[in-house]
This record gives sequence, structure tokens and C-alpha cells, in this order.
Amino acid sequence: MIETILEALRQRPDTHMIAIAGIPGSGKSTLAAKLAARIPFSTVIPMDGYHLPRAELTPDDLSRRGAPHTFDSVSLRADLLRLHETRTGNFPAFDHAVKDPAPNAIRVTPDHRLIIVEGLYLLLHTWDLSPLFDFTIFIDCDLDEAMARVAKRHFETGICATQEAASRRAETNDRLNALTILEDGCGERADLILRSCPTSSPES
Repeated sequence: MIETILEALRQRPDTHMIAIAGIPGSGKSTLAAKLAARIPFSTVIPMDGYHLPRAELTPDDLSRRGAPHTFDSVSLRADLLRLHETRTGNFPAFDHAVKDPAPNAIRVTPDHRLIIVEGLYLLLHTWDLSPLFDFTIFIDCDLDEAMARVAKRHFETGICATQEAASRRAETNDRLNALTILEDGCGERADLILRSCPTSSPES
């Protein structure tokens, strides 16, 4: 995957900001980190930093955390638009220890050669983010394989206390989010589609 992206970027030398999107468990975070490691002066902005804090969510929202309405898409778009125009900005990360965003954790300056934004809904039609990116990537992943990865991650990271609960959460929440992405045709709008290789390791 990395070599395919690098070759595509060589054909687009003026590319500054790219999006890596895909369903839950497709490997977005892993791919973004590996790509950043190969390109000097690059950085990653995770869409997870725009999760609404748990204190702002209802119990029903918490059960569906990760669905589009549980993100601050307005702030995400405003921040990316500012970055697109100025090549600078402060961005939140996601603190997995407290399970909430960490404000101003990522600093982007004009010295950064490539900005890699990764997240579920970056190509969602209603969010209208695609025009802000110079290049967009969608990771195509088998749905059942992705849900198995997500369930394993839920259990191993302590989000769910048992493997059964983790599998149930993947099926009742993450699968719905994946279907939202697929039914919206996000992959069809990407400049590059990459196939995720089967693996038992959890990906995001």
C-alpha cells in the first residue's frame, strides 16, 4: 500500500494535504502512521480528535459513539479549511486513556511537507470535506474482516470487558457506521482505492 501511495504522490509533487478514509477496522491509522514514517516533515491529524466529549453525549449517543452525529464535524471542517488556506493550525488528538479528545495536541506549521488526515467520514458527502484535500485515499476492506478487527480492539483496549461484549458492540455500532460509509459511496469519490490485506490484528 505504502509504495502505491508514494508513487501516486510522486505524480502529484504539489500535494500538501491528503485524506485516508475507510470503514472501522480497515487500517486507516496504521497506514497513516506508516506513510508519515516514510515522508520527512509530515504529520498525521486523526479525525478521532473531533469526537464530541463524553460529557456532551446522551446515553443513547454513547452507545452509538463513532456514528457521524457524535463528531464535531463543523469544527473539523473549519479547522481543515483554515489549514488548507494558511498551512498552519492546532488540532486535537484523541486521548485513549481518558477516552476523550486532547485539545491542541497537534501543531501544524508551514514546515510540514505533507499533512495526512485520517478518519471514517472524511469523504462523507454531507460533510463536504473532499474539496479541501489535494488527494484522497479509501481503504477497501472486507466488512466481516473489519468487524473482527474492531471487536478484538474493543476487548484488548478495555472498551469492552469481555470478548462477547466487544463483538456485540462491533455488530450493533461499528457495522452500522461502516454501512453508512459504504452506502454513501465514499470509496467511489476517492482518488485512490487500496485493498486492505486480511489480518487478525486490530486496525482502526
